[in-house]
Amino acid sequence: MKKRENGTRTKKQTDESKPEKAGGHSKPVALDDPELFFNRELTWLAFNERVLNEAGCKTNPLLERLKFTTIFASNLDEFFMVRLSGLLRLVEKEGQGISTSSRYPDESDPEETLDEVAITVRRLVKHAAQLLAADILPALRQENIFVCKPDDLSRAEQERVDEYFEQQVFPVLTPLAVDPAHPFPYLANLSLYLAVNFHEMGDNGEPLLAFVEVPAALGRLVPVSSRGRKHRFVLLEDIIRQHLDKLFPWTQVSGAYVFRVTRNLDYQLLEGEVKDLMKSIELELKDRAQKIVVRLEVEQGFPLELKNRLRMALELDHSDVYEIPELLNIRDLGALTKLDVDPALKDPPFNPRTPPRLAEDRDIFDIIRERDVLLHHPYDSFVSVLEFLQQAAADPNTLAIKQTLYRTGGDSPIIDALVKAAENGKQVTAVVELKARFDEANNIVWARRLERAGAHVVFGFVGLKTHAKCTLVVRREGGHLQRYVHLSTGNYNSSTAKLYTDLGHLTADAAITNDVGSLFNLLTGFNILGNDEKGRKPSRMPEFEKIQVAPFRLRDHIISLIEAEKRLHTPDNPGHIIVKMNALTDPKLVVALYKASQKGVRVDLIVRGMCVLRPGMPGVSENIRVVSIIDRFLEHSRILWLKNGGHPKMYLGSADFMPRNMDRRIELFWAVDEPSLQAKVTGILHTFLLDNTKSHVMQPDGSYVLQTPGKDKAFRAQDRFIELARAEGVKSIAYDDAIRSIDALGSQGNMTEFQKADQKMKAAEKDAHRKKEGKKN
Repeated sequence: MKKRENGTRTKKQTDESKPEKAGGHSKPVALDDPELFFNRELTWLAFNERVLNEAGCKTNPLLERLKFTTIFASNLDEFFMVRLSGLLRLVEKEGQGISTSSRYPDESDPEETLDEVAITVRRLVKHAAQLLAADILPALRQENIFVCKPDDLSRAEQERVDEYFEQQVFPVLTPLAVDPAHPFPYLANLSLYLAVNFHEMGDNGEPLLAFVEVPAALGRLVPVSSRGRKHRFVLLEDIIRQHLDKLFPWTQVSGAYVFRVTRNLDYQLLEGEVKDLMKSIELELKDRAQKIVVRLEVEQGFPLELKNRLRMALELDHSDVYEIPELLNIRDLGALTKLDVDPALKDPPFNPRTPPRLAEDRDIFDIIRERDVLLHHPYDSFVSVLEFLQQAAADPNTLAIKQTLYRTGGDSPIIDALVKAAENGKQVTAVVELKARFDEANNIVWARRLERAGAHVVFGFVGLKTHAKCTLVVRREGGHLQRYVHLSTGNYNSSTAKLYTDLGHLTADAAITNDVGSLFNLLTGFNILGNDEKGRKPSRMPEFEKIQVAPFRLRDHIISLIEAEKRLHTPDNPGHIIVKMNALTDPKLVVALYKASQKGVRVDLIVRGMCVLRPGMPGVSENIRVVSIIDRFLEHSRILWLKNGGHPKMYLGSADFMPRNMDRRIELFWAVDEPSLQAKVTGILHTFLLDNTKSHVMQPDGSYVLQTPGKDKAFRAQDRFIELARAEGVKSIAYDDAIRSIDALGSQGNMTEFQKADQKMKAAEKDAHRKKEGKKN
């Protein structure tokens, strides 16, 4: 069976966008017609619904289903903190009579969109609560994993809870009274609180009210017993509720109810107003605490009078209040996925492999100079990238290392390598993006660490985020200088590298390395990207040979490639375009794809998240197919592939097809020309298109249909990539151990026992691989 998921509306959900017949001829369709574009925010919510549907998929292991529920909840929190702010700004501007003309063809009224967002979110939250209450939590109980109510505890367990409260909880609690002497307190973003009511009345005639913050540092799931494979927990807020008489001994508590608030954490830095970027970001981080509240969540049974009292104090509308049927902040249940339980409750373990060439006991620079290397993470281990950096840092022939850093997450091996290189006298340049959302504080900390080590730390431009991912290594070889480059579709982050799918490219290609060198000169020089004092764009743009850089004509280049595919299309040699990305919202690129479809070019789009393009519309997009793959690993790579008359062209890059990527970020797309790498990229795309298990196909109304094998053999793209990695790669020590080993090497400066063990394992695996290949031949 195929499961249809809810649709995503256009401005008016009608069939008016179909070509009209006039005198036997089709009336031309305006490709910027709002009917041909779905609403961005609602397509984002549709993506999050696909994530939630993985939680309901019975073929996923139980704890993986729970994990998808927590991912859904985390995504939704971010939606309210960031994405909703754009809508709120539009509503505010309209209220002030300011024009809100948008570059997006979907001209939906912001107030109307806010209403639809609220309706959709309530439906999804209800679905998530039902999944937990009726399916996942009962199934966990069958596996001896219990989230207990206080009434379910045995006497011995209750005694342990009482002792835990006295020793660990009570000392850190702070009751916050609300009365004329104590004004309404500040409520922290996403923190859980108990709103405590009392029988006594205040001087204003209202019942006394106080708040108690549930301390996140203690952990919300408190273990009350763990014998063998039996795990029993109680929620921290329930423990506090039981003991409120200790906090308020002179009053009589009538009830305590859980709630939390979500604040708008979006910010905008204006080019002309920023003198010191780091200080401006630090001030924004401090100011975040005071950002307005955009959502109030309350538990089921929250008294109406108390709800209204909170709502008015926080200056919220009724539509901003969400009553959660079950557990607030289900993200906290993620702790259960880390339990030592039956392995069948989790995905089968997979340890990333080392590509055979990089497992050879040879200098890595010799290997790269000999032939390019393409890495497909997480199937190919990210450790290879870390070793490339570590070797460059330690190599006496290395003169300079330059790297862009976006979301490293304070990644110790990455920072350690750059610090070590600087301390070894290399010229180290780190282009740090301080404005990476939610990573700003981390980025400031390790940027200062790099500066103390002697590295040149550059913060990019105020109005542009540096989102390109690249590393340049310059070595002295013989009597000349040789450059090496690593390019990636994903971040330099060893944690996400085992969870996200990305492509990395190691090369010594002269054209690419020269281009990347020019890009770093641009990033560390004056801002030629912005307007001058008269608002004019720069007249001379940088020229590159094998890379394309946003905001320098990247969109124009992609459109020119699509146009070229249209021109080469013939009935005997039909055109074909495949694009894999995270999001498609750029109107100009959507129109270019519509035009290709109208010419007859087959277009396959693999779009994980937002997609405003409307596929399957006669006369417009009947040759376009959109699929979204939601699976064990987060699909994150960006690929552009064009048939080009039988001589394929392909590009990898950091940019999605979104206005922000094309206009407001430094992005990098690069050509893949080496035949063996082209074959690998083509194979990756075709593998995705064959998926009939985790692939959701977008319909003309914006709904998605989950593909099922039917009578065909089940084919799951990510499982196939794991099989290929195991068959072709070289086994090494466990990934997390390898990261710790490299981290230890960075701090000790010599080989660790883990690395010695890894070398032995790789040698044995390499020898077995060689014998296996010999038998084949």
